[in-house]
Amino acid sequence: MAHTITARLNKPAREFQAGDSVGFNIRMGVQYYDRQKKQKEWTNYSAAVFAKPGPQADYYRNVLVEGAIVEVTGDNIKLDIYDGNNGQSITLELLNARIGFATSGATSNNQAPQQNHQFDDSIPF
Repeated sequence: MAHTITARLNKPAREFQAGDSVGFNIRMGVQYYDRQKKQKEWTNYSAAVFAKPGPQADYYRNVLVEGAIVEVTGDNIKLDIYDGNNGQSITLELLNARIGFATSGATSNNQAPQQNHQFDDSIPF
């Protein structure tokens, strides 16, 4: 069963080389209200998406920036637990992730907001 998360990026994607492809590691957080603790909490997510160098990688560089709204779908979820500065940290990693929707929301005084783009995952990059 696929899992889909829509969230705002608090930091730009971290780009890395992955063979003939370019990888982009994104980290997202979704806030919720914990009724037992009576306070707001966060669920942390991470995903890696890949693109061939060229237009697809350039698109990811332009939209996977701080403040972007991104919809990411993964085939499965992996639980990552590690000890952080503030105690134990849990992140849900979306596996075999794909970008369904992304917009940077960037505007300037003379520009309209960037258009939203969706990609057909059935077409290879």
